[in-house]
Amino acid sequence: MTEPGHRSGFVCFVGRPNAGKSTLTNAIVGQKVAITSSRPQTTRTVVRGIVHRPDAQLVLVDTPGLHKPRTLLGERLNDLVKTTWAEVDVVAVCFPADQKPGPGDRFLVKELAQAR
Repeated sequence: MTEPGHRSGFVCFVGRPNAGKSTLTNAIVGQKVAITSSRPQTTRTVVRGIVHRPDAQLVLVDTPGLHKPRTLLGERLNDLVKTTWAEVDVVAVCFPADQKPGPGDRFLVKELAQAR
């Protein structure tokens, strides 16, 4: 049973491959819950991390990078991302801070706009 004043929610991080979603998840959770690598498509499953506070609990959901798929694996990973963002309370889009928005970012925003 939830205590009065206790809040909770689910947030998923979406972005193109290597946008920093896993790194951000680990930083907010405060420990390594998601694998990080410079290789694209390292995250191939949904990874959850939980942030506990006295009056709240936040479940962070790290997803694979959304991209224009060229393979069946790419299609399946994109399907996983889209299924995940339909199941959470908030979708947070991650863009690499050291790069200008490119075609992959525009593809992501277009896909997200069609879903919501």
